[in-house]
Amino acid sequence: MKLYHAKYAQPLPGGSIAVREEDFYLPDAAAVRRQLRPRGPWPIRSLEPRPPPLEWRGVRTREWQLQLLRALRFQSATASAGTAFLNIIEGEADPRRRLAFLPTRTVLKGGGSFSEALKALKLMDAATLAIIIAGERAGDLKGVIQHAIQHVDEKGRQYKAMVAALGWLAFDITNVITALWGAQFGFIPYLRENGPKNATPDAVAKFTKALNLASTINLTLIVITTLLIGGGIGLAAAFWTNRHKHNHLAARIVMRVPLFGEYLRNTALFDTSRMMARLLHGKVPLDEALRIIIETTIEPSARAYWTECRARIMAGIEPAKALARWPLTKGERDQLMTVQSVEQLTEVYEAIADERQLMAKGTQRRIVVGGIACMMTLFAAVVLTMIYLLMIQNSGFMHNLQGRHTDTRGE
Repeated sequence: MKLYHAKYAQPLPGGSIAVREEDFYLPDAAAVRRQLRPRGPWPIRSLEPRPPPLEWRGVRTREWQLQLLRALRFQSATASAGTAFLNIIEGEADPRRRLAFLPTRTVLKGGGSFSEALKALKLMDAATLAIIIAGERAGDLKGVIQHAIQHVDEKGRQYKAMVAALGWLAFDITNVITALWGAQFGFIPYLRENGPKNATPDAVAKFTKALNLASTINLTLIVITTLLIGGGIGLAAAFWTNRHKHNHLAARIVMRVPLFGEYLRNTALFDTSRMMARLLHGKVPLDEALRIIIETTIEPSARAYWTECRARIMAGIEPAKALARWPLTKGERDQLMTVQSVEQLTEVYEAIADERQLMAKGTQRRIVVGGIACMMTLFAAVVLTMIYLLMIQNSGFMHNLQGRHTDTRGE
């Protein structure tokens, strides 16, 4: 069953024709045409609807996800999941959200299940959907929604922290580049045009030599920063384009970057281990949980770990042995080898997530200290270059004054 948005021509009395649109929840487009023809209209086209790109920014926010999940948790205590969802839709006052709810309402009114209606909304990620759907199947929707809320809330905090860190880095880099380019193509040419005119040839030669040295140093800094930024952007683009290929060259380079590769690995293992624990808490089968984690993970070593674990489990190896492998530490592997039930596996992955979170925070502190040291070094080079240029400027002014004083005494 799928949602289709149909446009059709409706004959009107007097021979005129009106073009109308309607939503249908049916198996395929042919079923939409079969349902329309007995009523008289002529189908024009039937397509699966897609939300407009701008709607995702203004409506489908993380805040709405949390509000919807909390409302579902409250409503599902006294009604079935589908009825609770329909009550929430009917009670929505925001016109933009009511418009976004239209596909979901059509699915529910057309006899679709709660899980199909939630998928039609296209608001939740794969992990959140899996937790909720598994809870509905197990008859414990209210209990698992709390795990879904925690998952969405934690992802929101991680996203805000990442945006703040990248914003701070971009601000510092922009200041450095602006200072370097301003000095190279603004201040240094100004000094060349306004150098000592009445000084001795030796003073003019000394001034020109100092100015050339400052220009060379500044240009070298520009080239180094440009190459680093260009290389970083290119590497990030190649990594993101091939994010599902853990053996790609860009992925191998990223994982070998000092501190940064270690931080990515610890963060990915923390995130995926916590997700695994929540999926298992939400009654999601292990095979489906592994598939969801593989689809949502882009860090190479973590993706390779979960992919290999799933392949070994599907080959018939005992889950405890299949999951106990690199990049987990020996202590983590030993904990997994003692697992005898799903509850124990959930507890072990919660412990692994807590440990990896601490390791990621420690690496993050070292990255921050190293980044501050690098930026201070670059700032120091820029400031010293500017001070040197100011000294050159003052020297030129002094030579001009001395030259004018000598000319006056000669007259």
